[in-house]
Amino acid sequence: MTEPKVRSIRLFTDAIAKRRQENDGLTYLSDWQVHSAHLTSGAITSLASGYQTGPLYVPMPTGSGKTTGAIWGVVQFAKEYPDQRLCFMSKYTDAVEKVHAELAAELAKETVGYYHAEAFVNKDQELKKRIIVVTHNFIEHNRGRLDDRDLFVVDEAIYATGEASLRLKDFVDARSWATTHNIMPEAFTKLNDLATSLDQKLRADGKKYIAAPHEADRPWAKEIAFNLKLSDHSQTISDNSSLVAVQRFCEALLEGLVFLSQGQKSKDSYDPIFSAAVLGIPRIDKTVILSATGGMLYDIAGPFQQDSGSKDYWTPPSFRRLKMVQLSGPNLQGHYSTWKSQKNKDQVVAYVDWLIATIPEATIYMTMPKAVIDGCMRSYLNAPATGELNYPLKLERHNKTVYLSNHARSVGSNAFKDCDAVVYLWDNFLPSAVAVQRFHTLADEPITDDALLDANGGSLVGNYKRIREAQYLDNMMQQIGRGNVRAIDKDAIAGKMTAYVLTTNNDRFVRLAAQYPDCMTDKLEYDGIAVSQPTGRLARIIDYLGSHGDKQDVEAKSVEDALGFELRRYSPDLENNWDLMMLGYTYQKGGRGRGNSARFTYNKGNDKT
Repeated sequence: MTEPKVRSIRLFTDAIAKRRQENDGLTYLSDWQVHSAHLTSGAITSLASGYQTGPLYVPMPTGSGKTTGAIWGVVQFAKEYPDQRLCFMSKYTDAVEKVHAELAAELAKETVGYYHAEAFVNKDQELKKRIIVVTHNFIEHNRGRLDDRDLFVVDEAIYATGEASLRLKDFVDARSWATTHNIMPEAFTKLNDLATSLDQKLRADGKKYIAAPHEADRPWAKEIAFNLKLSDHSQTISDNSSLVAVQRFCEALLEGLVFLSQGQKSKDSYDPIFSAAVLGIPRIDKTVILSATGGMLYDIAGPFQQDSGSKDYWTPPSFRRLKMVQLSGPNLQGHYSTWKSQKNKDQVVAYVDWLIATIPEATIYMTMPKAVIDGCMRSYLNAPATGELNYPLKLERHNKTVYLSNHARSVGSNAFKDCDAVVYLWDNFLPSAVAVQRFHTLADEPITDDALLDANGGSLVGNYKRIREAQYLDNMMQQIGRGNVRAIDKDAIAGKMTAYVLTTNNDRFVRLAAQYPDCMTDKLEYDGIAVSQPTGRLARIIDYLGSHGDKQDVEAKSVEDALGFELRRYSPDLENNWDLMMLGYTYQKGGRGRGNSARFTYNKGNDKT
């Protein structure tokens, strides 16, 4: 492979020199990383000062230095605004401890607190401190405890801080508990009555989804959501998680973010699902989210916008050393949760073993759905037939070292940064109801029956479909980012790595590859099974420009001639399209007059050559 050329990178040299002087040289960071960290810090301080209005997202990838920059921004905030309080949220406990240690070294332990479920600290004492570092799920179990914070910094993407999926039985059980122990019995009776009436309405209407009526003034819901302290009744509670979910349901109900779906319906069963979620951050207008997939996700819904520093003054890295390989897979029918037969299990094991033996890389991070590992892989792993597995699992196969995890783990982890390959198998499936819920939560738009018309029409369309696809890609990118691709050098070129991806949606791979400017693409067939080509019109456009754009303006007419369909009807989807922007293109609608034909304009500032 030809080594990439050194390219021109836009840098704030004076700011870089100042940051190095203030931080003992920062020898472990390149100039590009220091510059990226500086801009991340600027996003936090500009929001604190009111120069920018939030919520903001900073879409820098792993390895860019954004966590370091976030720490600088928090330190500056603490010094410039001594009367204000801040919360830093991270996904994992080890990240919480790392960030806390660095902040405490700069600001003193009396100023910076931290808390997570495994911490040996006094939560109440820690929360008294001006700066607090917690996990994302802290809010779910500590409603109201962060209402005094003036600024929030969130590391990694966030959809909600409290999600709940309940069945009708959960409401019946909750009412039984309340009446047995005389704990808000009237409130729980009204809750059960509402759930029962919604269940009856869904059965009568025959729809896939119905919305719960939005009434902000439900005293009984407020009582359950905000006045019930489950810790005061711990001796009477057999299932605390169920009652926490009921509280989340009541909170979401007050915000109009509750709906009911049919779930898995058959002639023999009918068990609807009550879905509820709240974003939960008390000051979303004063929130900065640090996420590599920020633009792809937060441009779909809500008031989020990219901060001006990363938008105007940041050069994304080049992924010229990254090879994206689309895999074909075994002919397994149905959803992976149904692969129960020995034949299916044998096929999964044979495929995984073939893949490990076939790919040339010696150190591999592999991830797949937990259901596949639990249901099909235990014998191959020499693991017990039942019980929880301790991830990641380290395997030695075919003279390769393999670290095996599942799609719900390791996001944000730095433990696999030396892996030469990442293998991503089978999509991180989530029910359609999750996409519906998450769109409304992010957009802060009440769920109504009118809003659910699109969802009730069959397959998800519009913003529901966009948010679902964003969820898939977000998980893929987070997992791919665990490997050596996160090692970005002084020329802003990501580390050499191969990502092998098996997806059931052939359009999804095209969109995924578009998120990595300059990456190479390839295919790897299993047992003579061909790799599927993209079929969606937008995916085909993106695929064509990625393959034939050649970093210059492209007339829409030439794309139409090559693909065999007109682009006019897709104009709304092509304008301000995140995937096109990642490729370096902006779609310009045509107008009257010579020289005003529609075109894809290449942004010369994004040229990586």
